[in-house]
Amino acid sequence: MKHLVIVLFSFILIKASFAQKPNEKSLLWKISGKGIEQPSYVYGTFHLLCAEDFVLPDTLVTLLHTTKQVYFELKLDDALINTKMMQHIKMNDSHELKEYISKENYDSVAAIFQRKSQLPFNLVSQYKPFIVSSLLYPTMLGCTPVSYENEIMKVAKKDSLPINGLETVEFQLQIFDEVPYSVQAKMLEKTLLDFDKSKKELKELVSIYKSKDINKMQQEVANELEYGQYEDLLIKKRNSNWVPLISKTVKEKSTFIAVGAGHLGGENGIISLLRKAGFTITPVLY
Repeated sequence: MKHLVIVLFSFILIKASFAQKPNEKSLLWKISGKGIEQPSYVYGTFHLLCAEDFVLPDTLVTLLHTTKQVYFELKLDDALINTKMMQHIKMNDSHELKEYISKENYDSVAAIFQRKSQLPFNLVSQYKPFIVSSLLYPTMLGCTPVSYENEIMKVAKKDSLPINGLETVEFQLQIFDEVPYSVQAKMLEKTLLDFDKSKKELKELVSIYKSKDINKMQQEVANELEYGQYEDLLIKKRNSNWVPLISKTVKEKSTFIAVGAGHLGGENGIISLLRKAGFTITPVLY
Protein backbone atom coordinates (compact mmCIF):
# COMPACT_ATOMS: atom_id res chain seq x y z
CA MET A 1 0.00 0.00 0.00
CA LYS A 2 3.00 2.30 0.38
CA HIS A 3 2.73 3.95 -3.04
CA LEU A 4 -1.04 3.66 -3.53
CA VAL A 5 -1.83 7.33 -3.02
CA ILE A 6 0.70 8.27 -5.69
CA VAL A 7 -0.39 5.64 -8.23
CA LEU A 8 -4.12 6.34 -7.93
CA PHE A 9 -4.09 8.74 -10.85
CA SER A 10 -1.20 7.24 -12.82
CA PHE A 11 -3.69 5.59 -15.18
CA ILE A 12 -5.37 8.95 -15.82
CA LEU A 13 -2.15 10.04 -17.49
CA ILE A 14 -2.77 7.22 -19.96
CA LYS A 15 -6.39 8.19 -20.55
CA ALA A 16 -6.13 11.98 -20.79
CA SER A 17 -6.09 14.45 -23.67
CA PHE A 18 -2.71 15.98 -24.56
CA ALA A 19 -3.43 18.43 -27.40
CA GLN A 20 -1.05 21.39 -27.54
CA LYS A 21 0.53 23.72 -30.02
CA PRO A 22 3.15 21.81 -32.08
CA ASN A 23 6.00 24.12 -31.04
CA GLU A 24 5.28 23.82 -27.31
CA LYS A 25 6.88 20.47 -26.63
CA SER A 26 7.75 20.64 -22.96
CA LEU A 27 6.67 19.34 -19.56
CA LEU A 28 8.03 22.33 -17.61
CA TRP A 29 6.29 25.72 -17.85
CA LYS A 30 6.83 29.19 -16.41
CA ILE A 31 3.90 31.20 -15.07
CA SER A 32 4.44 34.97 -15.21
CA GLY A 33 2.68 38.21 -16.07
CA LYS A 34 -0.46 39.69 -14.52
CA GLY A 35 1.58 41.63 -11.98
CA ILE A 36 3.52 38.62 -10.64
CA GLU A 37 6.86 39.72 -9.20
CA GLN A 38 8.51 36.26 -9.10
CA PRO A 39 7.55 33.55 -11.62
CA SER A 40 6.02 30.24 -10.66
CA TYR A 41 6.38 26.91 -12.47
CA VAL A 42 4.24 23.92 -13.35
CA TYR A 43 5.68 20.49 -14.23
CA GLY A 44 3.85 17.53 -15.71
CA THR A 45 4.79 14.24 -14.10
CA PHE A 46 4.40 10.60 -15.00
CA HIS A 47 3.72 9.68 -11.40
CA LEU A 48 5.87 6.53 -11.27
CA LEU A 49 8.69 5.41 -13.54
CA CYS A 50 11.48 2.85 -13.45
CA ALA A 51 14.80 4.27 -12.28
CA GLU A 52 16.28 3.79 -15.77
CA ASP A 53 13.56 6.02 -17.24
CA PHE A 54 13.47 8.56 -14.44
CA VAL A 55 15.23 11.91 -14.80
CA LEU A 56 14.81 14.89 -12.50
CA PRO A 57 16.11 17.68 -14.76
CA ASP A 58 18.76 19.97 -13.30
CA THR A 59 16.77 22.89 -14.64
CA LEU A 60 13.73 21.75 -12.67
CA VAL A 61 15.72 21.46 -9.45
CA THR A 62 17.33 24.87 -9.98
CA LEU A 63 13.95 26.52 -10.51
CA LEU A 64 12.45 24.65 -7.57
CA HIS A 65 15.12 26.21 -5.33
CA THR A 66 13.90 29.67 -6.36
CA THR A 67 10.28 29.09 -5.27
CA LYS A 68 8.64 29.51 -1.88
CA GLN A 69 6.20 26.59 -1.76
CA VAL A 70 5.16 23.42 -3.59
CA TYR A 71 1.76 22.18 -4.68
CA PHE A 72 1.02 18.58 -5.67
CA GLU A 73 -2.36 17.12 -6.53
CA LEU A 74 -2.49 16.04 -2.88
CA LYS A 75 -0.78 17.25 0.27
CA LEU A 76 1.60 14.31 0.25
CA ASP A 77 3.25 15.04 3.61
CA ASP A 78 -0.08 14.82 5.44
CA ALA A 79 0.53 12.37 8.30
CA LEU A 80 -3.04 11.09 7.97
CA ILE A 81 -3.02 10.58 4.21
CA ASN A 82 -3.07 6.77 4.35
CA THR A 83 -5.77 6.76 7.02
CA LYS A 84 -7.93 9.06 4.91
CA MET A 85 -7.32 6.86 1.87
CA MET A 86 -8.41 3.70 3.66
CA GLN A 87 -11.65 5.38 4.72
CA HIS A 88 -12.69 5.83 1.08
CA ILE A 89 -11.02 2.94 -0.70
CA LYS A 90 -14.05 0.64 -0.85
CA MET A 91 -17.02 0.71 -3.18
CA ASN A 92 -20.24 2.14 -1.80
CA ASP A 93 -22.99 -0.10 -0.41
CA SER A 94 -20.64 -3.06 0.16
CA HIS A 95 -20.43 -3.89 -3.55
CA GLU A 96 -17.88 -6.54 -4.55
CA LEU A 97 -15.82 -7.12 -7.67
CA LYS A 98 -17.59 -10.41 -8.40
CA GLU A 99 -20.69 -8.37 -9.26
CA TYR A 100 -18.90 -6.65 -12.14
CA ILE A 101 -16.46 -9.20 -13.53
CA SER A 102 -17.88 -11.82 -15.89
CA LYS A 103 -18.44 -15.20 -14.26
CA GLU A 104 -16.49 -17.04 -16.94
CA ASN A 105 -13.42 -14.86 -16.34
CA TYR A 106 -13.60 -14.26 -12.60
CA ASP A 107 -11.37 -17.13 -11.49
CA SER A 108 -8.76 -16.28 -14.11
CA VAL A 109 -8.84 -12.59 -13.18
CA ALA A 110 -8.45 -13.43 -9.48
CA ALA A 111 -5.56 -15.83 -10.12
CA ILE A 112 -3.69 -13.47 -12.44
CA PHE A 113 -4.13 -10.56 -10.05
CA GLN A 114 -2.70 -12.54 -7.15
CA ARG A 115 0.23 -13.73 -9.25
CA LYS A 116 1.03 -10.24 -10.52
CA SER A 117 0.45 -8.27 -7.32
CA GLN A 118 1.30 -10.87 -4.65
CA LEU A 119 -1.98 -9.90 -2.96
CA PRO A 120 -4.98 -12.22 -2.47
CA PHE A 121 -7.87 -11.11 -4.65
CA ASN A 122 -10.32 -11.49 -1.78
CA LEU A 123 -8.32 -8.87 0.12
CA VAL A 124 -9.31 -6.25 -2.47
CA SER A 125 -12.72 -7.65 -3.38
CA GLN A 126 -14.56 -4.54 -2.11
CA TYR A 127 -12.03 -1.98 -3.36
CA LYS A 128 -13.00 0.35 -6.17
CA PRO A 129 -11.81 -1.41 -9.35
CA PHE A 130 -9.66 1.56 -10.41
CA ILE A 131 -7.70 1.20 -7.18
CA VAL A 132 -7.25 -2.51 -7.77
CA SER A 133 -5.88 -1.67 -11.23
CA SER A 134 -3.44 0.82 -9.74
CA LEU A 135 -1.99 -1.92 -7.52
CA LEU A 136 -0.75 -3.60 -10.71
CA TYR A 137 1.18 -0.56 -11.86
CA PRO A 138 4.65 -1.51 -10.49
CA THR A 139 4.33 -4.99 -12.05
CA MET A 140 3.29 -3.48 -15.36
CA LEU A 141 6.38 -1.28 -15.24
CA GLY A 142 8.49 -4.30 -14.33
CA CYS A 143 10.51 -2.58 -11.62
CA THR A 144 10.44 -0.92 -8.23
CA PRO A 145 9.25 2.48 -9.41
CA VAL A 146 10.53 5.93 -8.55
CA SER A 147 8.06 8.72 -7.83
CA TYR A 148 8.50 12.20 -9.30
CA GLU A 149 6.39 13.56 -6.47
CA ASN A 150 8.53 11.94 -3.78
CA GLU A 151 11.77 13.13 -5.35
CA ILE A 152 10.49 16.68 -5.79
CA MET A 153 9.23 16.62 -2.21
CA LYS A 154 12.70 15.61 -0.97
CA VAL A 155 14.20 18.71 -2.59
CA ALA A 156 11.41 20.88 -1.21
CA LYS A 157 11.89 19.52 2.30
CA LYS A 158 15.61 20.28 2.19
CA ASP A 159 14.70 23.86 1.35
CA SER A 160 12.01 23.87 4.08
CA LEU A 161 9.36 24.67 1.49
CA PRO A 162 5.72 24.20 2.57
CA ILE A 163 3.91 21.29 0.83
CA ASN A 164 0.30 21.79 -0.23
CA GLY A 165 -2.38 19.96 -2.22
CA LEU A 166 -4.74 21.12 -4.95
CA GLU A 167 -7.41 18.71 -3.75
CA THR A 168 -8.04 16.16 -1.00
CA VAL A 169 -7.71 12.38 -0.88
CA GLU A 170 -11.40 12.18 -0.10
CA PHE A 171 -12.27 14.13 -3.26
CA GLN A 172 -9.98 12.05 -5.47
CA LEU A 173 -11.38 8.74 -4.28
CA GLN A 174 -14.98 9.88 -4.44
CA ILE A 175 -14.52 10.61 -8.15
CA PHE A 176 -14.41 6.85 -8.63
CA ASP A 177 -17.86 6.51 -7.19
CA GLU A 178 -19.07 8.61 -10.12
CA VAL A 179 -17.38 6.51 -12.79
CA PRO A 180 -19.51 3.33 -12.91
CA TYR A 181 -17.88 0.42 -11.12
CA SER A 182 -18.79 -1.73 -14.12
CA VAL A 183 -16.64 0.46 -16.39
CA GLN A 184 -13.71 0.34 -13.98
CA ALA A 185 -14.05 -3.44 -13.61
CA LYS A 186 -14.07 -3.90 -17.38
CA MET A 187 -10.74 -2.09 -17.57
CA LEU A 188 -9.33 -4.21 -14.74
CA GLU A 189 -10.49 -7.37 -16.47
CA LYS A 190 -9.00 -6.30 -19.78
CA THR A 191 -5.68 -5.35 -18.16
CA LEU A 192 -5.31 -8.69 -16.40
CA LEU A 193 -6.47 -10.97 -19.22
CA ASP A 194 -4.15 -9.33 -21.74
CA PHE A 195 -1.36 -8.34 -19.38
CA ASP A 196 1.43 -8.44 -21.95
CA LYS A 197 -0.47 -6.02 -24.18
CA SER A 198 -1.11 -3.71 -21.21
CA LYS A 199 2.60 -3.71 -20.35
CA LYS A 200 3.52 -2.97 -23.95
CA GLU A 201 1.08 -0.04 -24.14
CA LEU A 202 2.44 1.39 -20.90
CA LYS A 203 6.01 1.05 -22.13
CA GLU A 204 5.11 2.93 -25.30
CA LEU A 205 3.51 5.72 -23.30
CA VAL A 206 6.56 6.02 -21.06
CA SER A 207 8.69 6.37 -24.18
CA ILE A 208 6.43 9.11 -25.53
CA TYR A 209 6.44 10.89 -22.17
CA LYS A 210 10.23 10.83 -22.07
CA SER A 211 10.36 12.37 -25.55
CA LYS A 212 7.91 15.10 -24.44
CA ASP A 213 5.96 14.43 -27.62
CA ILE A 214 2.61 15.67 -26.37
CA ASN A 215 0.81 15.43 -29.71
CA LYS A 216 1.86 11.84 -30.28
CA MET A 217 0.66 10.90 -26.82
CA GLN A 218 -2.72 12.41 -27.63
CA GLN A 219 -2.92 10.16 -30.70
CA GLU A 220 -2.09 7.12 -28.59
CA VAL A 221 -4.85 7.78 -26.06
CA ALA A 222 -7.50 8.86 -28.58
CA ASN A 223 -8.71 5.27 -29.00
CA GLU A 224 -9.38 4.75 -25.29
CA LEU A 225 -13.02 3.70 -25.09
CA GLU A 226 -13.91 3.15 -21.45
CA TYR A 227 -12.44 6.12 -19.57
CA GLY A 228 -12.48 8.52 -22.50
CA GLN A 229 -16.16 9.33 -22.01
CA TYR A 230 -15.37 10.43 -18.43
CA GLU A 231 -12.67 12.93 -19.36
CA ASP A 232 -14.84 15.81 -18.13
CA LEU A 233 -15.02 14.24 -14.69
CA LEU A 234 -11.46 12.93 -14.45
CA ILE A 235 -9.57 15.80 -16.05
CA LYS A 236 -11.52 18.87 -17.15
CA LYS A 237 -13.57 19.42 -14.00
CA ARG A 238 -10.53 18.99 -11.78
CA ASN A 239 -8.50 21.40 -13.90
CA SER A 240 -11.24 24.02 -13.66
CA ASN A 241 -11.24 23.53 -9.87
CA TRP A 242 -7.47 23.89 -9.65
CA VAL A 243 -6.88 26.95 -11.80
CA PRO A 244 -8.58 29.51 -9.47
CA LEU A 245 -6.47 28.16 -6.59
CA ILE A 246 -3.31 28.24 -8.69
CA SER A 247 -4.13 31.77 -9.88
CA LYS A 248 -4.49 32.99 -6.31
CA THR A 249 -1.43 31.13 -5.06
CA VAL A 250 1.05 32.30 -7.71
CA LYS A 251 0.06 35.93 -7.06
CA GLU A 252 0.91 35.50 -3.36
CA LYS A 253 4.28 33.78 -3.69
CA SER A 254 6.46 31.92 -6.15
CA THR A 255 5.11 28.37 -6.36
CA PHE A 256 6.25 25.10 -7.92
CA ILE A 257 3.32 22.96 -9.06
CA ALA A 258 3.75 19.28 -9.98
CA VAL A 259 0.74 17.39 -11.34
CA GLY A 260 0.15 14.52 -13.73
CA ALA A 261 1.09 15.53 -17.28
CA GLY A 262 -2.41 14.64 -18.43
CA HIS A 263 -3.64 17.85 -16.82
CA LEU A 264 -1.43 20.22 -18.82
CA GLY A 265 -2.57 20.10 -22.41
CA GLY A 266 -5.62 20.73 -24.50
CA GLU A 267 -8.20 23.50 -24.62
CA ASN A 268 -9.28 22.64 -21.09
CA GLY A 269 -5.78 21.93 -19.75
CA ILE A 270 -4.06 23.93 -17.05
CA ILE A 271 -1.81 25.74 -19.52
CA SER A 272 -4.71 26.94 -21.65
CA LEU A 273 -6.88 27.85 -18.67
CA LEU A 274 -4.11 29.88 -17.05
CA ARG A 275 -3.56 31.73 -20.32
CA LYS A 276 -7.27 32.46 -20.51
CA ALA A 277 -7.01 33.81 -16.96
CA GLY A 278 -4.47 36.36 -18.22
CA PHE A 279 -1.16 34.76 -17.23
CA THR A 280 1.83 34.38 -19.52
CA ILE A 281 2.67 30.68 -19.77
CA THR A 282 5.89 29.78 -21.57
CA PRO A 283 7.66 26.43 -22.04
CA VAL A 284 10.97 25.95 -20.26
CA LEU A 285 13.35 23.91 -22.37
CA TYR A 286 15.73 21.47 -20.70
